[in-house]
Amino acid sequence: MGLTTVHIAFGGNLGEVRDTFIQARYALNQNDAINVLKSSKLYRTPPLGPPGQPDYLNAVIAIETALEPLQLLDLLQHIEVQHGRERGERWGPRTLDLDIIDFDNRIVNTDRLTLPHPHLHERMFVLCPLCDIALSWQHPLLQASAQQLMKQLLEQGETPLPPGERW
Repeated sequence: MGLTTVHIAFGGNLGEVRDTFIQARYALNQNDAINVLKSSKLYRTPPLGPPGQPDYLNAVIAIETALEPLQLLDLLQHIEVQHGRERGERWGPRTLDLDIIDFDNRIVNTDRLTLPHPHLHERMFVLCPLCDIALSWQHPLLQASAQQLMKQLLEQGETPLPPGERW
């Protein structure tokens, strides 16, 4: 079975988020079917959802995996639960959110998973860290690079993110 390159977005705003990200990245790398290739910087961003939440931390990692998309989704959701993730209100506060944003440019549309992530091109907190590690990644439906998508958001008046930090 060959290895596939996958990009995963990390988000969280409850607890020791940086430590949680480090532990989740480590858990992924400990899986025999996964090799973590790159990690973006860590970015602090305002919440999208209900008001009164703490700021989020966001990052993106690149992995190689022998897993299929739904197998990886199951693993990511297991890691989220291990780190205290409770699924409550939409866009509500969370300890850890792990989203597959791209799975080797595959197009998937099921009840459980849509690839590429349907909102990645609208979210600076995904595109900015994605550009850290995959500037020329091409969106398989929009035929635009991560850099071009981020430039479009900036041209639409989106606020650039403050510089990120290593984690």
